Amino acid sequence: SETPSQVDYDARFRQEAQNAFDVDISNISSKDASSEADMLDQLTSIQSFSIRFIKDAVRKLPAESAQQGLNRLWHMFLETAKVYDAFQEKIVSLLLWTKEFDLLYRSLHRTETASASWESYRFADSLQASWEQLLTTGPASHQCNLAAFSAKALAVGICRDSIGLTALWYLREALETDDEPKVISLLPATVVWLEQCADHLLTFSAMNQSSEEQSKAHLLALGAPAQRADIDQQGFSIKRWLFWRRRLQELSHNADTAVAEKAKKGFMSMIFC
Repeated sequence: SETPSQVDYDARFRQEAQNAFDVDISNISSKDASSEADMLDQLTSIQSFSIRFIKDAVRKLPAESAQQGLNRLWHMFLETAKVYDAFQEKIVSLLLWTKEFDLLYRSLHRTETASASWESYRFADSLQASWEQLLTTGPASHQCNLAAFSAKALAVGICRDSIGLTALWYLREALETDDEPKVISLLPATVVWLEQCADHLLTFSAMNQSSEEQSKAHLLALGAPAQRADIDQQGFSIKRWLFWRRRLQELSHNADTAVAEKAKKGFMSMIFC
């Protein structure tokens, strides 16, 4: 077990690491354009912290201490994904590398490792929390970037079911509301979700994907317009999928041509997935 002094040191290290990262990401965000060199520096930094925090989680350290390190790591991934639009595949590749490193480290240190799996490290919870904050405070560009990252992570199988529920929640917020300005403001990221992983969302719909976890209940709920359309099944369903598609088709006839064109892209992604 860790001594009190070691616990204090680890806590300071985690906080100082996040503070330094936040300064770097803020500086990058303030630039008109970020370079590939900036991106590679960020990824190298995140990779080094991945090694440290994954090792801490795998070893038999206090669960709360280990999770705090992982929370810092997920924060780094998500904040980086929000500000880089051209490097999402590299960020997702690093996330996959982190998962593989966890598996490798466990296989090499079987006698000293804890039993928790990578999926229990709460990446999906951090992603959902980031989305909930972003919908109230974040710019559209960050929403689109995080949508691309989220959809690509889902597509490669990272926390697939949990991120699927985040997508379900987002589509409810974006398409199952009577608040027209909100629908239009969330439309760009809606289209990104659909362009990147409509086929997976259709599969979830065909399988009536849902969740028995009480903590996920708020992600499954129906919006008022969907309820009025006689959709009575929470979670994914073909009826709900068709409702989203009709909603986008209606928006594709919007008087604002920019809105209409964007909605048509989403509609066509659903048609041809």
